[in-house]
Amino acid sequence: MLDAFVPCADEVWRLQRADTPAAKLFQAFCEDGHYGGRTKPTPTRQGIYVVTPTGTLLASWNSRRPEYVEQKLREALARWDELEREERLPSEALRAGPRAEDRYPMDGLVLQVFTRDLPRDSGPSCSGWRADAWNTDHLWLTADEARALAAGELPRAALERLVRIHGRDNVRGQSRVYEKGDVTAARLVARTVGRTEDGRELLLEGEGAVRQKGVWQIDDRRDEPAEHSRSFGGSMVGRASWDGERFTSFELAWAGPRTGATKYNGRADDPGPAPMAVVFRLAPEADRVAPSFFWAYGW
Repeated sequence: MLDAFVPCADEVWRLQRADTPAAKLFQAFCEDGHYGGRTKPTPTRQGIYVVTPTGTLLASWNSRRPEYVEQKLREALARWDELEREERLPSEALRAGPRAEDRYPMDGLVLQVFTRDLPRDSGPSCSGWRADAWNTDHLWLTADEARALAAGELPRAALERLVRIHGRDNVRGQSRVYEKGDVTAARLVARTVGRTEDGRELLLEGEGAVRQKGVWQIDDRRDEPAEHSRSFGGSMVGRASWDGERFTSFELAWAGPRTGATKYNGRADDPGPAPMAVVFRLAPEADRVAPSFFWAYGW
């Protein structure tokens, strides 16, 4: 059955707000789906949608239960079989419109970013799926920023971008980026520790810290906005290889205590302090997914 479908994923925030052809197509069919027609509308349209290339909705839901997903896929396939050919195929190709991926730094440095909790002896929410939760993102550096790091130090603008965006606690969910004024420490330097036929081996060292106070919710279903604070900070250490033009390997770990909670990051009952780690590693060439907060790059 799965051979009948082409899976894809995208960020719903952009799709439900943008004015591009692809976003308009999504907005048209999602209103007929599981969120459409509600007497109390919600701002989100997240979920799973099965549609034809013409935008005809075949099925939609917002559940990860395997048996339910199978049921909905079978319903969608049955609906597809009922359609005429002209209802299945578009008369012309859909224009995707501008996307963040268009800015992919071909000659720069592209890193995968993984965030997870570190082991601890006790504390709330340390069992079940939350104990093993992790999240992923991407970090993009321009060619000039990558060369500057290889020469000795990451420039301040790139440092702040790294710390503000990836210092957020998104292990169990979503959390917004920190503001520029929230950065209390930012340093990443590279030191040559060896040479090979292909270039130099580098030791990476640094630190990063963010802290924010303000008024926000920490439980999107039960509490009202109130005074809260959040933070993360610690040392960075890693290694990399530079061939004179680009990084051929890159591993960096950033670890320290995190505190606080935000509306959608699942920490309302687990504000810490507790240990958290962020790991950066070289992304495969085919991995061209844009950073989740690319709008904060200013590119």
